[in-house]
Amino acid sequence: MINESVAYQARYRVSWTVWGLVVAGLIAGTVALVVGGPDVGPLVAAGCFAASGTIFALYGHAALTGKVGLRVDQRGIQFGGRPPLYRATSDFVAWPDISAVYLFRVRLLLWTETYVGLEGHDGPAPLPQRIPANLVSMIWHVPADVVTASRSTNGFPVDPAALTAAMQHVAPGVPVVDLTAVAPMLTSTPRSPFG
Repeated sequence: MINESVAYQARYRVSWTVWGLVVAGLIAGTVALVVGGPDVGPLVAAGCFAASGTIFALYGHAALTGKVGLRVDQRGIQFGGRPPLYRATSDFVAWPDISAVYLFRVRLLLWTETYVGLEGHDGPAPLPQRIPANLVSMIWHVPADVVTASRSTNGFPVDPAALTAAMQHVAPGVPVVDLTAVAPMLTSTPRSPFG
């Protein structure tokens, strides 16, 4: 059942990506201890273990405290911030400023990331750019204005079907463009999706 005040909400959880980063740091630290020698090994291992602990602490805290990663309601779309600067990096865009919502994925080697992007009426939606300009050009299968006004869903799951249903309820004139069926590789040479 859809609540009138909040149509869709995705909360932070300790995702597979976070678990992967934590485990990778623990493995790298262990390898550093085994093969790094007495001078370098403990120092590198300490850095790897600290990185794993920090990642787990930040995203684990966001999950345990129920921080919202994405909220869709009658007013617009709220993107929750990134730990540890949750409040400072949270953003809101009202429906009158949004002409379409895009869901898309990109792949970098073994890592696949899902994004929610917003299209404005005349250019990018009013959302601070968090993706560096050089990466925007590497995401070739989505309009650059949408990539510029997008946020990663790393740390919280997004259900495309539930998000689309919520959008039809609160903003029926704003289409959801779901491109999550494929996850093209980031490429340093921008390519056209038609060639």
